[in-house]
Amino acid sequence: MFGYDVARLPNAHLASLERGVSCIEDARPRTGATIGYPGWGFIYHLLLSHLDRNRKEVLIETGTNEGCTTIILAQALVDAGVKGHVHTFELEETNIAKARQNLELGGVADRVTLHQGSVHDTFGPALKDLGKVRFAFLDASHLVKDVMFEFETLLPYLTPDAIVLFDNTYRIAEPHEDQRVNGALGVILEKHGGNLINLEHVSWFTPGLAMWQRKPKL
Repeated sequence: MFGYDVARLPNAHLASLERGVSCIEDARPRTGATIGYPGWGFIYHLLLSHLDRNRKEVLIETGTNEGCTTIILAQALVDAGVKGHVHTFELEETNIAKARQNLELGGVADRVTLHQGSVHDTFGPALKDLGKVRFAFLDASHLVKDVMFEFETLLPYLTPDAIVLFDNTYRIAEPHEDQRVNGALGVILEKHGGNLINLEHVSWFTPGLAMWQRKPKL
């Protein structure tokens, strides 16, 4: 969505980046090809509803891009009064530099640690030092094998009630192509079970946000 009231965004710097944006061509140089509105609001309120104020929460993000969704994650920690921290993973050095700037201007840099490099090299070692994870947003490479690598590397560290969010989940691939995030979701359900909700018209392209959680033990 474009042309919405940017005051709806929970962070003033992010609102300033979106001010006057009316199309994706306007948005791209401001915030990158990022999740946008209403996805930012959905993630923010999801976290406000899920974070435990009596513990230090660990939030994971892959695919930092320019740090705009990272700002949302950190702002939710601040506004929820949680003593947690965001660990975000990004391959491209230019994106890391832009993300650092945005996080500083957004006033949340002290709540975020940036990990640069391929997640195949950085993700596992970092998770070993972080303890249990209660929320993760996976948005790096969208190829099935890469999504599965991130999810299955993360899985042993998830709390029983953890939420894993996936971006770009709408089915777009032809049968002969890599089935990308949508295909990975099918593999996850087949191999690991759990509950999945797919919101098909959040984000700009490829649209879709999906939320996965283990099935509760009754």
